[in-house]
Amino acid sequence: MKTKYQTHLDSTVVLISALMFLFVVSNQNLPSGVFYVLCVLSLVVWGANRKNIQNDPAAYSNQYKTLFILCAVNLLAVLVSKIAHQHLSGSEIEKAARFSVGLPLLMLGMKYIPVDKLKHCLWGVYAAVLYAFAYVAYLSWPDFVRPDTSDVYNAVGYGVITLLLSSITLYSIGVPLTGKPRLEKTAKIIVGLLGMAGFMLTQTRTGLLVLPVYLLLGILLAWKDKSRIKIVIGYLASIAVIFALLFSIPMVQNRVELAKNEFLQCIHVNPIADESICIRLQLWNTAIDIWKRNPLTGTGSNAQFSKELQNHSVPKGLASQTTANDFGEPHNDYLQALSSFGPLGVLGLLFLYFAPAWIFVKRLIQSKQVVIRSFAAMGAAVCLGFAMYGMTELMFRGMRTLSFYTFMVVVFLLLSATHKGNQLPGK
Repeated sequence: MKTKYQTHLDSTVVLISALMFLFVVSNQNLPSGVFYVLCVLSLVVWGANRKNIQNDPAAYSNQYKTLFILCAVNLLAVLVSKIAHQHLSGSEIEKAARFSVGLPLLMLGMKYIPVDKLKHCLWGVYAAVLYAFAYVAYLSWPDFVRPDTSDVYNAVGYGVITLLLSSITLYSIGVPLTGKPRLEKTAKIIVGLLGMAGFMLTQTRTGLLVLPVYLLLGILLAWKDKSRIKIVIGYLASIAVIFALLFSIPMVQNRVELAKNEFLQCIHVNPIADESICIRLQLWNTAIDIWKRNPLTGTGSNAQFSKELQNHSVPKGLASQTTANDFGEPHNDYLQALSSFGPLGVLGLLFLYFAPAWIFVKRLIQSKQVVIRSFAAMGAAVCLGFAMYGMTELMFRGMRTLSFYTFMVVVFLLLSATHKGNQLPGK
């Protein structure tokens, strides 16, 4: 039985967790501060509940020990590279620590919050989706040109985060939050579709690459008892229908056609053309060139990339002067990790994505409870989505996004776990 103080603490954490979702799509500065507030509150919650450890069957659970070890590789890679280059300054250590240390720290206290209470942080997801739709629609109205969302994120970052939160909204249809399930399901479908519309307005090609993954997770969630053949056929048919509809939209056709033309122009005519796709290829080639010259530990700093562009890539013809002047990053999370921290950095990034993703996918497939599987699908969407987003966009450009990623992984790990005496309803 929780005391009044413990109950108020739990409610505070849930409220701030809900606000975290909203702040990510509405403000550049608040998410990082909120992340640290949640870390402090997690310690306070742990302190308030530590006397009950003997009665808590999950308190000494070892189920996440391997996860914590694997996720520590991210921080280890940064430290090894920094030490090798005798350069311990920079923000990279703090950024890596937000995941490697922040993950177990948040779980330390938040695991004591009852699942039936913690799940209400989803209200923040719905608020965030509605805000994102309204924000993008306002910026693109009345001509529906690509909106300038740079006050919060660039268009790619804003678009893919909106897509992720919209998918989470649709996955949550089977998670009851009110006493009116039919009305609630209808509202979630409407909110989710509005979010998808907002994503489309951002004209973000990166999100189109992830749609098949989110669709597969949705089918696995909805068709738990179907045969594998039916799932495969249904998935392929759904993919065909969705992309047929998407490519019937002139806006999508134009964006894809533009990407194809820019790619061919870059490959066959001018490899350093100042166009979106070609600039990305220049940045990727630069990152690979940096790694070839620093194969073990990279450069030891993300900030070194812009100097490498000017001093090596431009003279070698790998990048144009315009690209060197205007860009200071590889627009790819994997290549940034490789060029800055070497192969160990890439390994740490892979563990950051796929160590928790493995847990989520396993729970999605194995659990028989709809609610547990719903939260597992949400967590898998977070990890697999970011893993794919990072191939064409630098998602972890700033600390706030890595903080948000860490926060979501923790929340959905806790919500998708089964605890004695703390089970969510659902079959």
